[in-house]
Amino acid sequence: MIRIFKRLPGVIFMVLLLGLAGKEALSHQRTYSPVEKRELQTRPEISITKVLDGRFQKKYESYLRDQFPGRDHWVSFQTDMELFMGKNEIHNVYIGKNHYLLEHYTEKEFDPQQISKNLQALEKFVGKAKQNADVHVMMVPTKSWILREKLPAFAPHYKEQKFYDALQQKLEKEDVLISVEPVLDAHKEEEIYYRTDHHWTTLGAWYAYEQYTKAVGGDLQRAQGKKKFRCISKDFYGTTYAKINYARQADKIEIYEPADKLRVVYNMGEKKTKTLYDVSFLKTADQYSVFTGGNQAVLEITGGIKNGKTLLLIKDSFANSILPFLAEDYEKLVVVDLRQLNVSGDRLLEMFSPTDILILYNSAQFAQDKEFEIKCN
Repeated sequence: MIRIFKRLPGVIFMVLLLGLAGKEALSHQRTYSPVEKRELQTRPEISITKVLDGRFQKKYESYLRDQFPGRDHWVSFQTDMELFMGKNEIHNVYIGKNHYLLEHYTEKEFDPQQISKNLQALEKFVGKAKQNADVHVMMVPTKSWILREKLPAFAPHYKEQKFYDALQQKLEKEDVLISVEPVLDAHKEEEIYYRTDHHWTTLGAWYAYEQYTKAVGGDLQRAQGKKKFRCISKDFYGTTYAKINYARQADKIEIYEPADKLRVVYNMGEKKTKTLYDVSFLKTADQYSVFTGGNQAVLEITGGIKNGKTLLLIKDSFANSILPFLAEDYEKLVVVDLRQLNVSGDRLLEMFSPTDILILYNSAQFAQDKEFEIKCN
């Protein structure tokens, strides 16, 4: 009897292991996690070459982790246990004040070598573009930097000012930089960033749009009249929430609805609409994609003021919520995400002949981006 009890844990373990293996073999593979908002590793193909160089083992380990039964519940359970043990950082996410979830940025996200390459490419592209267009650059600070006072006490975080100093030094002669850090810092007690997502809110985007209008000598009174939003969701949980499957308070999504009737062409004719919003995403876990239906390769927007101007906006996802403000100020607005498009910066200048150019990125995403360096150098 004693022997049986000694072997019981091993037997139970083997039964569980075989059960999970059987479930894994029979179950349908998930390709996307709506909770974590990322692609999941599917069952990798095996080959002698991949086994010998270790690629198969690495992918299979990721596959087992991503396809583990009840994964979403286990992620939530792990977060609850770590919070119970007094931790305030889980999977590089800080549980901050006022229910804010703040990402922990390190040197890994702000790699000096990649930043140097990107800034070199940025300087080179700006120099070319300025020959025929009015050029501006806007780098949006991370939520963790602007709202660093909401971080837990003594929480280490990357001193983002180093990035802005390098940016300022590189573009000082060009005089194209629009610094939005001061205005965002001045309004940091307002809801300028989502609690559960790394993006700025429509209000945060509007403050940046106001700064852009000042920089280009636009109609400031007209810009200030756009500070009127409509709430379309009160149960938004974003990308930072997805990392730990935990939040104390949902976010709301507000939008600005342009008065002008816009015409939007997606990806060189793939789709045509009269709005920059896709409200069908409000019924999914990816509600942020209500802005332009997610990241698109190319958007061509017309219907704004008839001033003969074309703005070329080279951007990441932070620009999606600022587009409705900009769209009314130009006869044509061309929006390009280089991560989705295999076209060089020089070719974009030839294709669209812009009178104005705005390069808008989140600082952390620009620091890590490798497409910009390749395509704009």
